[in-house]
Amino acid sequence: MYLPNLLVIGAMKCGTSSLHDYLSLHPDIFMSEEKELNWFAGSNYGKSVEWYMRNFPVNSPIRGESSQNYSKRHAPRFIGAPGRIWSLIPDVKIIYLVRDPIDRLLSHEVENYHGELPAGKEQAERIENHVLTGLYFYQLELYLEYFSQEQILVVDSYDLLNRRYETMGEIHRFLGLAPLEDMGAYDFVTNDNASNGVPVRWQASLPYRVARRVLPFDLNAALSNRSISRRLFPRLTKRTLSPAEVERYKERFSPDVERLRALTGKAFASWQV
Repeated sequence: MYLPNLLVIGAMKCGTSSLHDYLSLHPDIFMSEEKELNWFAGSNYGKSVEWYMRNFPVNSPIRGESSQNYSKRHAPRFIGAPGRIWSLIPDVKIIYLVRDPIDRLLSHEVENYHGELPAGKEQAERIENHVLTGLYFYQLELYLEYFSQEQILVVDSYDLLNRRYETMGEIHRFLGLAPLEDMGAYDFVTNDNASNGVPVRWQASLPYRVARRVLPFDLNAALSNRSISRRLFPRLTKRTLSPAEVERYKERFSPDVERLRALTGKAFASWQV
């Protein structure tokens, strides 16, 4: 059993599932079977270090996991992740996948509509979860108090999607590894339609649970058909922002994006902000 030396810390709805799977293709990288271990913050915080190490049974040169909750410093459940990471694995390499913050926010809304119960939705709105998760420099600030900038690689998800081989080559060089020779290895996307299907709050309701028992067909499967679910639950489709809303979000995100550009030297030219 070993400790990881690579963490993908987010951000949520930026392609971390695909990146986790792309990383696992390299012969010198072992990525945890369960993508999001949430050990430094989240559902598995408080479990023993032995439990955590059992997720890394192979002594590969690079051993990693991908918990996007490690970049939610604003959320009470996830406070303190950078300090805990530093106290256990101070030499870790960190990858932070980011995306146009307005597009990311809209995808986050859809996922929360699909996966949150009312209490979770209310808390997300109260702490501005959709907005603050996309303030990338704000999230990185705490990591920079513990880790050198050389330990952190910020990757634009636009590049990961549209220049996969070149972007993975940049990531492999950051990790001290040679790139894969197979240029077609990354011709897939993971978790592309994770928010299809019946919202969790519907699934938890008594009428729905009764219907599942009495109907002579698989109700979940029927309603998970994309064309059906999007008609029954229109909020599973990203909303279209008015020009005024776009400008309001630009105003909110711009200061943080400019600080991120200054930190990384990257243009993020495809972003609206």
